Amino acid sequence: MFKQLVLLLFTIIPFVGLAQSKIDLLLLNQEYSKAIEQIDQELEKSQAAELYFKKSLAHQKLMDYPAALDDLNQALNVDAENVKYLTSRADLMQALGDYGNAVVDFQHALQLQPENLLLKYECGKSLLYLNEYQKAYLKFQEIQAVDSTNLMYNKYSALAAFKADSLKQAVKLYGNYLQQNPNDLSAYLNLSKAYEKLKDKDKMMMTLYRAGNQFPTNRAVHLKTANASFENKDFQMAQRLYDQYMSKYDTLIPVLLNYGICLYHNKYTEDAIEILEKVYSVAPNDVYVNFYLGVSHKRLDHYKLAANYLDFAIYISIPEFHPEMYHHLAQVYGSQREFEKSIECYKKAYELDSRKVEVLFEIATTYEEYNFNKTLALNYYQQYLQEAGEEAKSADYALERLKRIKEELFFEE
Repeated sequence: MFKQLVLLLFTIIPFVGLAQSKIDLLLLNQEYSKAIEQIDQELEKSQAAELYFKKSLAHQKLMDYPAALDDLNQALNVDAENVKYLTSRADLMQALGDYGNAVVDFQHALQLQPENLLLKYECGKSLLYLNEYQKAYLKFQEIQAVDSTNLMYNKYSALAAFKADSLKQAVKLYGNYLQQNPNDLSAYLNLSKAYEKLKDKDKMMMTLYRAGNQFPTNRAVHLKTANASFENKDFQMAQRLYDQYMSKYDTLIPVLLNYGICLYHNKYTEDAIEILEKVYSVAPNDVYVNFYLGVSHKRLDHYKLAANYLDFAIYISIPEFHPEMYHHLAQVYGSQREFEKSIECYKKAYELDSRKVEVLFEIATTYEEYNFNKTLALNYYQQYLQEAGEEAKSADYALERLKRIKEELFFEE
């Protein structure tokens, strides 16, 4: 009986091997539908996990991902501790955007192979996609402790550190990574953002210039660099960069607006008005357009126009901009010798932002020019000196006027 059983096994094994070889050959020749048919025939004989796994490979090649996922579920029902099957299902779920379940499978696989760096890498990526930045960063720290030379490990380690706001580490990791791969634009942009968050504006700009040198025809890099200069209030550099940008590409309204603001700050006032009026024709209700048209006309002594633009800017703006706008409007009204309106706007500017102590000085001088009430001028000079303290920019003049007004009031009595 025993001899007959052994003989039966030896007659079956070659056929099983031949069937598996035929399936592998069909997969190798990219005949995926035929491979699935052959696998289904074999599954009628044996519910082998490896057959389900190979069937999943064929379904993935045919882009039938739900079927592929079901195949892997079947394989893991048969062999739940198989790292290959767990990893394949995690990879598939990651590709389908099911990052939460992908992490579960990657972590299960890591319990079975805790030193597997590739599993840690894929798990860390899924954690990043889930916005679990701290967990991802810890996972990539484990990888860095073992291998700090692998290009892709370094790329995602830097990204995880950046996303987790471990900015100094992100700067270090991106620096190393860009030495390995200087052609990754996203790395330059993230590195520049890291420096920006660290308030290191010089290194932020240096990184953007490096990106510009590496990608000289990249429109996004050029505009990002110009905008960064503008946000840093380096209006001369921003103006040059916007000039270069507009000479190459179509000009969008936000670019034109920023360019007009640069012209104003760089004292090209008439040019600024010309550009800002173009923006105004498209966006008449934009607060910045109205404000900068107002201050530009104010600089050129076009007080009526300036007042109109500034008044409307205040009307449409959010409260945080009001103090500065009221300040400019007060100066416009003063230039038009509408002193009551001027003082009213100065008071409003100070009421909204008590840090603007120089406004108190301007109220005092306006009262003097208005010649309405010397006592009020005296009070505002005193308040100005008290509030501004050592920071008072016009302290000498204010002290001199205090002395003179007190003498005048004495003789008037």
